[in-house]
Formats: sequence, C-alpha cells, structure tokens
Amino acid sequence: TTRLVQQAAECARRAGCEMVIALGGGSVLDAGKILAALLTNTGDVFDYLEVVGRGLPLIERPVPFVALPTTAGTGTEATKNSVLRSVEHGVKASVRSNFLLPATALVDPELTYSMPPAVTAATGLDALTQLIEAYVCRRANPLTDQLCREGIGRIGRALLPAYHKPDDISAREAMCLASLFSGM
Repeated sequence: TTRLVQQAAECARRAGCEMVIALGGGSVLDAGKILAALLTNTGDVFDYLEVVGRGLPLIERPVPFVALPTTAGTGTEATKNSVLRSVEHGVKASVRSNFLLPATALVDPELTYSMPPAVTAATGLDALTQLIEAYVCRRANPLTDQLCREGIGRIGRALLPAYHKPDDISAREAMCLASLFSGM
C-alpha cells in the first residue's frame, strides 16, 4: 500500500540504505521499485502517483534495485512502473518512470516452486492476459508480437504441468520466461 511504502522509505532513509533488494511476487517487487526511487526522490509517494496523486516525474535516479521474482505473472521485473494500492482512495494506481527498471533482475524458476497451485494458476493467467493485451493493442510491432507469441505458447504448454507438479523445472522455466516476456 502507499502507506507501507511511505513508512518503509522513511525507515530506510533513517538507516542510510543505499540499495534495495526485493524478493517476492509482483506487489513486493513494485514496492521495492518505488522504495528505491523514494530514497533519492524525497517527496511523498503521492507526489509521484498517477490518478490519486500529483503524477510528478521522478527527477533523481533511484538507488540500485535488485528484483528477485518468486511468482511468474506480473513481469514487473521488466517494467517501468510500480503499482500501489491507496487504501484511502480505494484504488490501485501507478508511478511510471524509466528510472523504475531494476538495475538487476534475477529470474530463477526454483524460486517459484513453493507457489501453491492456485497462485500458479492466477499468476500464469495474469501473464497470459498481459501477453494477449500486448499482442492485440494498436501499438504492437513485430518485436512485441514475437515476444507475445512466444510467451503465449510457453504458457499454453507449461501452465498445467506447473500447476500439477510444482518442481517441474522445464514448466517453471517456461512460466518465468513467459512472465518476463509479458513485462517486456
């Protein structure tokens, strides 16, 4: 939430943090991205948030941010935005900036083995939906189309095996790549 990210930024500033490492699903990685940015852009999170905030641009480059996804769905390890929930406004909104791309993203399928089947299905469908959206959008191009086709095919072959056998390395690898492609 916006409140948790703001509290984390204040705590990290007091501690003198010089780097952010996020290990988790899409929400955790999104929180890590904006936390890294708030360490050098000292405004309130609502200064940079779209829709319910001021939507100001990030001016300063964030501290280094490392993303380690433990789900295969959002592809946020390859996106330029951070989605946050504003409880007081009852919405999710984004901060968008080229600065929000992680300095490093370590995508390891073994980090997804512990996902319960329902989370595997939900995150897989999230990646599939994003791939389909990008494939049919008006700004699609030959490069994005290839990423989308490849990602859709990988999910089609891997979602059921990953659901039924969580430690199937080839299925988990395919799901992680598809999720990465959906972010790209």
